[in-house]
Amino acid sequence: MFIDADRDFMSKKMKIVVESIESKLNEPFFFEFKNIATAAVSKYIEAIKKLEVSGTRQDLTCFKDNQAEESINAHFFEITDKIVNSEVLQVLDALRYSFVCYAYNGLHQLYTRQENECWHPKIILTEVLEPNDIDSLPQVFTLYRGCDISELEELSFGQAWTTSLDIAKKFAYTNYLGQDWFDESSRIVLETRYPREHVLFSNQSIEYEVVVDVDKLDVVRTHT
Repeated sequence: MFIDADRDFMSKKMKIVVESIESKLNEPFFFEFKNIATAAVSKYIEAIKKLEVSGTRQDLTCFKDNQAEESINAHFFEITDKIVNSEVLQVLDALRYSFVCYAYNGLHQLYTRQENECWHPKIILTEVLEPNDIDSLPQVFTLYRGCDISELEELSFGQAWTTSLDIAKKFAYTNYLGQDWFDESSRIVLETRYPREHVLFSNQSIEYEVVVDVDKLDVVRTHT
């Protein structure tokens, strides 16, 4: 679906699981827009590459979009001008948002600002994300995750955990209350102990997030 160069850029630089995009674009409701989406992604990547080679220093305190952000947003509005299908628009906008985030401040912005309420390209960190406050964590500490019970049943865990039990409970039972897929009876809070040496990212403010290498998880249990 995507050319090799675009696949490599998304998987290696943006840490996107490309299959998560391809599976969405292959859904029946999106079939007639698949070529539009893949062409848009190529345009977005081209704009980001141009910004990178230009040597332009990004001012993160400026409210003005950089040239890549402007190009991505302009192309998005061009291709969606006559699309009325809200489900299709949501997918296209999620793609636009992901690439704008990356254009703004690279992988850090893309990962930390990803949407969780609706579909979003899946991102899996494979290396330490900077900046972080990993050094503030104890050598071994307790983590919690609010999620669907299927993660425990299938032993397929997400990367984002928290050192705050209250935050985990919000993610389990409160944050997604308005979503169609939400089923309180299947929501749980998980608990585990984890070593600092394998942490990929930490931000101990607001949501007290810790990103783990799921292959390094030891015993995961339901919090009681």
